[in-house]
Amino acid sequence: AGGAGARKAASGAAALGRLLRSVAADLGSWAFAEVASAGRAAEAAAEAGNAEALNPLYYLVYLFSAVVFIVGLDMYLWPSLSIVRRFVGAALFASGLFLLSNSDLIITSVRLAFQAERLRQNTEEMGRSLEKQAAELRRLHKAERGLAEVEARFGGDVGKAVKEVERLGDVSRSDIARCTKQLVRLYCDKDHDELINIGAELDETFRLMALVYGPIVGDYEQREAMVREALRAKACVRRKKGVKRRTFEQIMECALLEREVAKIPKRVRQALDAAAATDTSPSSSLPSGARGAGA
Repeated sequence: AGGAGARKAASGAAALGRLLRSVAADLGSWAFAEVASAGRAAEAAAEAGNAEALNPLYYLVYLFSAVVFIVGLDMYLWPSLSIVRRFVGAALFASGLFLLSNSDLIITSVRLAFQAERLRQNTEEMGRSLEKQAAELRRLHKAERGLAEVEARFGGDVGKAVKEVERLGDVSRSDIARCTKQLVRLYCDKDHDELINIGAELDETFRLMALVYGPIVGDYEQREAMVREALRAKACVRRKKGVKRRTFEQIMECALLEREVAKIPKRVRQALDAAAATDTSPSSSLPSGARGAGA
């Protein structure tokens, strides 16, 4: 009988513990919601000039503390023969005393946690705003240096500066085209059949281009991957088992000078289509001697 009573008391205590944990969880979620709404209400009241109003959540917690204390006091002063009831009465009595003496501290701690979370969010937002302002400031400094360069070299004439930029772009394009043609002609077309064959010859060509242009062009690997993808997707390249040397020179020039990497496959397809149209033109079907006589 004693063992059965002990087991019954232990099961009752466990059930009471689960009940208290669920009640505490519900009370915590409700308290956070109330703190949020009460905090907003308090801010509105402070802006309206009524900053002396006390948060109503203090009264609610104090009332709950008083109820817990009264129930615990009743169970503590008039104990029962049940062990569980005695334990619950002592626990409620102690909890009531603690809540009555620290109810304001509990609400203050909850409000402090809420305000700390708001402070963290505001700090993160300020950090993002500072990063945006720093990026804008760097852009403005870059523009300032550019305008100072225009003022020093071109006397403040933006039109002359734009023409100079266009001229330098043409020079860079011609230099890259000339360098690419020389590399492909001297080192890539080893069998001199005017065709860069798919396989070892094409891979060796790309390795040479990566060795030359990799340190200069920052995203060369992405550009090369786009060129390879476009060549693999083209039926005429698969049919001929390679690409013509002159067409490959144009493809590499477009791949190196194109500003947007995503547009490289389109430019490669355009170059291949133009080369295919030239191959199928009537003049290309004439014998070499006839073309020479016509010339």
